[in-house]
Amino acid sequence: MKKTTLFLISFLAINIGIAQEKLTTRTGKVIFQSETAIETFSAENNQAASILLVDKKVIAFNVLLKSFKFEKALMEDHFNEKYVNSDKYPAAKFKGSFTNEINFKTPNTYKGVIIRGNMNFHGVTKPLTVIADIKINDDNSISFLSTFKLNLEEYNIEIPSLVKDKISPDVAVSIETNYKRS
Repeated sequence: MKKTTLFLISFLAINIGIAQEKLTTRTGKVIFQSETAIETFSAENNQAASILLVDKKVIAFNVLLKSFKFEKALMEDHFNEKYVNSDKYPAAKFKGSFTNEINFKTPNTYKGVIIRGNMNFHGVTKPLTVIADIKINDDNSISFLSTFKLNLEEYNIEIPSLVKDKISPDVAVSIETNYKRS
């Protein structure tokens, strides 16, 4: 009986040590913007799914491309059908790890947090390093904000010569999420 009890206590202690805090959201906001001398346009998606593994310092995003909303319906159609081929490649995904030390238990703002990971977009996976601001709020929620550039050519997205002057080869991407602890 003592061996069984000792084994059970050891097993629970190990599993409690392994257990980690996992925060999720399905309401992340992603905006991308293309700016040239001729035209500027942007699209917004408020349905980005994200997971934050606090103890492992890992963050991941999954963004359904058809959820981006444009000012003009025709732009949305062209984006999905001609550029990102969202039927074939429905999502953009990123998974990365923080390199900075962050105390997720105490309210504080961490600026310039380096996150190294991989971006999968349009069927291409490439290493990507982004800089983010992470804020541990007084209400125990965690806010995340990052802006970075993606080069469309690196992800095999071809811009037709007819519109090359209207679409920037590098798009600015902004991500904003808020994780609530229960």
